Amino acid sequence: MAFAYEKRDFERVKVNTAVTLFYGEPQKVIEGICINISDTGVGLELSSMFPIGTECRVKVHDGIQNREPFQALIEIRHTEPLGKGRCRVGAIIQEMF
Repeated sequence: MAFAYEKRDFERVKVNTAVTLFYGEPQKVIEGICINISDTGVGLELSSMFPIGTECRVKVHDGIQNREPFQALIEIRHTEPLGKGRCRVGAIIQEMF
């Protein structure tokens, strides 16, 4: 059972790992950092803002060789500018691959 401050079945886990985001038509690619992950969403730090509702494919690299990275279809739910051209993005996981 989750505590009152974290109302989800599985708490958000803080991480600091490389992430690749694939979006748009034609497909564009951007690199960033995954800062947290839970069973239903991810937090990312990126160098570009994304409109709310944008769907992207995300690949989270864990740094372990010969292991498939975590991949999912996500939807951007909120963005927050951080300054110096960076932003924090929150997204829900729609589907895992």
